[in-house]
Amino acid sequence: MVLTKKEASGSFGYVVMFTTALLLIVLTLYMAQVARLMTHQHHVDDSLADSVLASLVADDIYYFETLEMTGTPVVRFKNLDNSHRIFVDCMNVSIAETTGFYYNFKFDSFICYEVEGSQVRITTWSGPSGAKSTSYGRLGSVRSPKGDIVRETSAYGRVRFDIKNIIDGSFITKTKDCYCTLEINN
Repeated sequence: MVLTKKEASGSFGYVVMFTTALLLIVLTLYMAQVARLMTHQHHVDDSLADSVLASLVADDIYYFETLEMTGTPVVRFKNLDNSHRIFVDCMNVSIAETTGFYYNFKFDSFICYEVEGSQVRITTWSGPSGAKSTSYGRLGSVRSPKGDIVRETSAYGRVRFDIKNIIDGSFITKTKDCYCTLEINN
């Protein structure tokens, strides 16, 4: 009877050891997936900020040739379609260097906010086709999709992409966005 009891208590140790090993494997895979996701998010955050800022400063000479010598110059987009193209091109160049990093990359929206006086002109490109629409709002009442009150000429970009899950190979869909303003002589 004592001998049987010892065998039973020994098998309990094996169960605990197997469970611990299994938990360590699952935890390691989970941590690897989180690390990969964080790397993707940092890369796309940096790329978005660079691309949105590039669209804002697409023609910086134009900003300073508007004969606004006193006070704060009013930032204007010289060519809105060109700013959208620059945003898309910058993002495409950035993700082209990361083969196997992003899958099904899409441009959800890009918005240019032009502030002049008390009026805000909002030009939006949405979807993969880049459908363009324009609307107007009052300064102080227009908010970006991130919730920021639009007070100066600015731009917003949002992208959607999939990353591959390292555990089972399925895709995880993520969206990232960025809102940038350009301040001159403030």
